[in-house]
Amino acid sequence: MNSLSHKIAANTLAQILGKVASTFLGVIITIMLTRYLGPSGFGTITFVLVFVTMFGTIADWGLTLITVREASKNPKREREIIGNVVVIRLALAVIAAVLAVLSIHLLPYSQAVQALTSLASLYLIALSLKTSFQIIFNVKLSMQNWAWSEFSANALTIVLLLWFLSHGGGLTEVILAYLAGGFFAAGVAAVLAHRLLPLKLSLANQDTKALLLESLPMGAILVVFTIYNRIDIVILSAFSGQEAVGIYGAAYRILEVLVLGAAYFANAILPILSKYAQNDRERLKLMFRKSYVVLLFLGVGVAGVTFIFAPLGIAIIAGPEFAASVGALQILSLVLVVAYFNHLNGYTLIALGKQWYSLAVAIVALVVNVVLNLIFIPIYSYNGAAVITFLTEGLIVIMSLILIKKELNVLPSLRDIPLVVKEIIKKHGKIFED
Repeated sequence: MNSLSHKIAANTLAQILGKVASTFLGVIITIMLTRYLGPSGFGTITFVLVFVTMFGTIADWGLTLITVREASKNPKREREIIGNVVVIRLALAVIAAVLAVLSIHLLPYSQAVQALTSLASLYLIALSLKTSFQIIFNVKLSMQNWAWSEFSANALTIVLLLWFLSHGGGLTEVILAYLAGGFFAAGVAAVLAHRLLPLKLSLANQDTKALLLESLPMGAILVVFTIYNRIDIVILSAFSGQEAVGIYGAAYRILEVLVLGAAYFANAILPILSKYAQNDRERLKLMFRKSYVVLLFLGVGVAGVTFIFAPLGIAIIAGPEFAASVGALQILSLVLVVAYFNHLNGYTLIALGKQWYSLAVAIVALVVNVVLNLIFIPIYSYNGAAVITFLTEGLIVIMSLILIKKELNVLPSLRDIPLVVKEIIKKHGKIFED
C-alpha cells in the first residue's frame, strides 16, 4: 500500500503532468486568438468569459469543497452524498446562466457583447457538470482524471477553432468552440468518474438542506472571491476599453496557468487536512508547516522564472501587438508567491470548518480591491490593476494567517525549512508520512 506521502505526491504530480499537456494546448489556443483577434477582439472574448464565470460561483455555492470534506468523513455514504450534490449543482447552474443573461442586458454594453455573453452563459452548465465529477476524483485521490477531462476540452476547442478561424469565423464561433470543448470535457469526466464511483443520483431533502446550509458561508466566500478576482477586468473595461482588457488579459492568462500548481497541491491534501482537523490537530499543524515550505519553494521558483522570461513568454504567446503585457506580467509574477500561500490558508480554514472566517477575509479583500482599483486603474490602467492584485493577495495572506494562528496556535516559519529538507533526504521525499 502506498504511503500518504506517495499518494499526495503522485496525485499532485499526475495533475501537474496532465495539466502540462492541457496547458500546452491552452497556450496554442491563446496564441491563435491573440494573433487572429488582436488586443481589442481578445479583450472582448476575455471580458465575456470573465463576466460569465463570475456567475459560476452560484452554480458551485461552495458545495464542491464541502462535499469533498463530507464524503471523506463518511465513505459509506459517499455515493449518495455526491450524487445529491450533482443534482443540486446542475439546478443552480441553470439559475446562474439565466442571471448572467439578465445582468448583461441590464448593463450598457453593445448588442454584440450582450449576445456573446448570453451564448457563453451555457458554459456554466458544462462547467457545473465537469466540476461535480471532480469531487469524486478529489475524494478518491485520482485527480489525474480531472487533468484528462481538461485536456480533452482544449483538444476539441483547438480543432474547432482551426476550422472556424480558417473559414473566417468571428467572436461567435470562438464562443461556440469553447462551449463544445466544455461539454465534451464534462462527458469525459462523467465516464471516468463512473469507473471510480457509480453515483446514486437523487435529491435527498435531508442531505440537501444540510449541505446547502453548511456550504452557505463557502458559497458567499466564492461569490465574493470571484468578484474580487474578476472585478479588475470589469473596471478596466469601463475606464480603459477592451484593448486594455486584452493587454491585461494576456498577462493574466499566464498567471492563471502558473498558479495551478498550488491549486492542485491544495486539492490533493484537502481530504487529509479534513481528516486531521477531525481527530489529530498536532498532525494538522505539522502538515500545515511543512506544506508552507513546499509552497514557498514552488512560489518563489515559479515567480522568479516568470519575471525573468516575461518578455519571451509574451512574445511567443501573444505576439508583438501585446508587448505592453510584459510589464503587467512581471508585476503579476510577484502575485504567485502570495497566491500559493493563500490556497493552503483557505483550504486549512475549510478543513477546520471555519468558513465564516474566510468570508470575513474575502469581504475585506473585496472592498480594498474595488476601492484601490477605482482609484488607480483610471490613472495606471492595466499596470495599476496588476499592482492592486499583488497588494490585496498579500493582505489576504496576513489576515488568514492571523485566523489560523487563533485556531491552531501555529504559524509558518523559515526555521521549518531545514526540517523539511532533512526529512526529504532521510525519507526520500516522504515529507507527509503518517
